[in-house]
Amino acid sequence: MNRATLLAHLAQVERHIRDGERHLLRQREIIDELERHGRGNSPTTKLARALLDTFEIAQSAHLSDRANLLLTLGEMP
Repeated sequence: MNRATLLAHLAQVERHIRDGERHLLRQREIIDELERHGRGNSPTTKLARALLDTFEIAQSAHLSDRANLLLTLGEMP
């Protein structure tokens, strides 16, 4: 890939990371709210936790993608 394409991918990954941070924060707020209302073991809360796990996995992948892109860009002339 050429540098311009890599930079475009990097910009997209940066957006995904920012969006992911917002999603993680909101999902944690939802879980906290459910727990405060005594619904910590409800099916809804279990589903919310599973969704949080999925968001965390996706965020980890985005962070890894960014690291790889930065490494590749750093190796280019």
